[in-house]
Amino acid sequence: MHITLILILTYIACCLRVGAAPWKYFQLNARYFSKDQGIFSKLSIDALIPDRWRLHQIPDDQSVVPERYPVFMKPEWGQNAHGIHRADNFEQLQGIRQRVQEQDGEQKYIIQDGAPGAREFEIFSIDVSKHDGEHDVVTVTEAVNNTESYPINSKYNTNTRYVDISKSFSSDNLSVLGGYLDEVGQFAISRMSVRADSLDDLVAGKFHVIEINLFLPMPINLLDSSYSWRVRLNFIRRAMMSLALATKAIKPVEKPPAIFTRMMLYGRRKSTPMRSINKTAARRSSPL
Repeated sequence: MHITLILILTYIACCLRVGAAPWKYFQLNARYFSKDQGIFSKLSIDALIPDRWRLHQIPDDQSVVPERYPVFMKPEWGQNAHGIHRADNFEQLQGIRQRVQEQDGEQKYIIQDGAPGAREFEIFSIDVSKHDGEHDVVTVTEAVNNTESYPINSKYNTNTRYVDISKSFSSDNLSVLGGYLDEVGQFAISRMSVRADSLDDLVAGKFHVIEINLFLPMPINLLDSSYSWRVRLNFIRRAMMSLALATKAIKPVEKPPAIFTRMMLYGRRKSTPMRSINKTAARRSSPL
């Protein structure tokens, strides 16, 4: 919470310094926002990923029978691994489906194959100009989890710790990784989660993409417990200045989409009257 607050306040201060409007932050990746669905759709973003990096994933209509396991059942939109479930066999998948349907029948879910690769990495980027071929900020952080097989890593998983390994790469290698992001899309700010067997494979492009976060992609390297507060603050100042400059560079449009409002309201709709009627009728007809 402290880190998030510092990020926000520093970003606002940097925006004021360079003459950018901080409320335009949510327009940074607006071109990838689905106006019809009101979200940054995982399936739409998945379609941008080159075939060599893409994992098989499809909408779940309750009838999908995966060819192999594990698979991950994921909400069409979510943050910090919220709502993700792993199934190691068909019986587990059916149980997850039932629980999800009871808890939130309106939320759309997708089923994604488990990613091969022994190690999981988070590539964070801020790109002020989409035309100079260089990313202003690139960090690589490893999600280390030696307890679970095929873990659902997040800051809420107590078995997961994050280690900033950016210094393990040369500046040229970091540029290569930034270039891989450019092959997916022209993102002003993003965090791409991938799995690969080694650092060499990562640089060589031998990985699979698990997720691309475009809404509020926290620089996960700040969760490295070896970071001092001095290191954190120095990084935050540099990164938020780049983000402010990216915000200033946004080209004005006549009717920008209400991204923040629609994302915050997504999934919070109450049950429709018909669903409520059906549930009531089911309870009344039950012999119990």
